[in-house]
Amino acid sequence: MKHIFFFILTTLAFSSCKPAEKPKKYSLDCYVRFLETEGRVRAEATLREGDPIPQPVEPAGGMLYQGKTMSLRQTPGKTFKSETSGGFGTKHLFSWKDEKGTTHDFEMQFSPVTTFGFGDKTVSRQKPATFRWEGAPLAKGEVMVFLWENAALRKTVPMEIFNTSGTPVIEFPATQLAQLDPGTWTLYLVRKKLVKSESNGVSATGIIEYYTQTDTIRVE
Repeated sequence: MKHIFFFILTTLAFSSCKPAEKPKKYSLDCYVRFLETEGRVRAEATLREGDPIPQPVEPAGGMLYQGKTMSLRQTPGKTFKSETSGGFGTKHLFSWKDEKGTTHDFEMQFSPVTTFGFGDKTVSRQKPATFRWEGAPLAKGEVMVFLWENAALRKTVPMEIFNTSGTPVIEFPATQLAQLDPGTWTLYLVRKKLVKSESNGVSATGIIEYYTQTDTIRVE
């Protein structure tokens, strides 16, 4: 009887020392791009599992963007894609379920750029100019890229602007405008934002980009 009792105690001791199962670690990479000229939204997402070398995985229920199932690109990277036409919303939600049925959400909020300009169709290389747009000012993690193109000169001049004024206004000094040769330029903007979050064992990173319509500017 004593031997049986000792065996039971030993079993309980070993079972209590059994390490708890570590929760799985996931990482999610998302990308959203909107082309205003075409009115199209393109979204991509890749989910990875493991540590320290995470591998692409496919959730049992697939990946959702804005509540709709994304298609899986048949590559080793297991990238989910979605392409739709229509307007651009300020909220962009990716969601999926893990093996336990728990739903994970990753949302990016973003303000589009509608009307924009210098207030005049002509700017001077010797004078500063004020640029304004309709929409929210640039927030943390955002950048505005000005893409100037001159077909006659076969030139493209990008300008990255980080604005911390808290207003939808950018003051261009004359030294910056002096980078542009005299002539007619087309201008369009790319507003970009980087979003990061970590919740319930999921580290998520997202990039969202908004490409505006083009405008024509005369540089003197």
